[in-house]
Amino acid sequence: MKKKNKIVSYFLVLLLVLLSFFGGSYYERQKVSSSSYPTTSSIPSNQKLTVIEISDGDTLKLSDNKTFRLYGVNAPEVKEPLFEEAKAFTQNLVLGKEISFEQEANYKVDKFGRTLGYVFVDGVNLNIELVRNGFARVVLYEKRAKIKYQDELLTAEKAARGMKLGIWKN
Repeated sequence: MKKKNKIVSYFLVLLLVLLSFFGGSYYERQKVSSSSYPTTSSIPSNQKLTVIEISDGDTLKLSDNKTFRLYGVNAPEVKEPLFEEAKAFTQNLVLGKEISFEQEANYKVDKFGRTLGYVFVDGVNLNIELVRNGFARVVLYEKRAKIKYQDELLTAEKAARGMKLGIWKN
């Protein structure tokens, strides 16, 4: 009886090892294939959109009446320190101006129905500028693939922290 239990135990251990190996290999293949940059898409060049309202530092309303949320960053919310300054920074850069934007392939709309992406005005990336000037922090999600401007955003945040700008003063 003991010998039979021992054989069954060895068999189960071998089965678990094999399942772990093949399961891990599958997981790694999935991880590698999703770690490259998602492709981005821009607004068709014939579509001209203007920023008509600023809700806060990272949320805009466009001339097509859609709400646009900057991707990869988070600016202070109402009643948080530097809310007004972040909002004013965004207003000064894009309010009333024609913009273009890019989106990540897999993250185009958030759970509130807002369009997600990177805003450009006169070739300047608003997402990066907010971070560079200390009016937003970088937000990355652990289980998501690397985002297109991740390196630039992180470099801008490190510089703002080092210079103790905006939200990094203390």
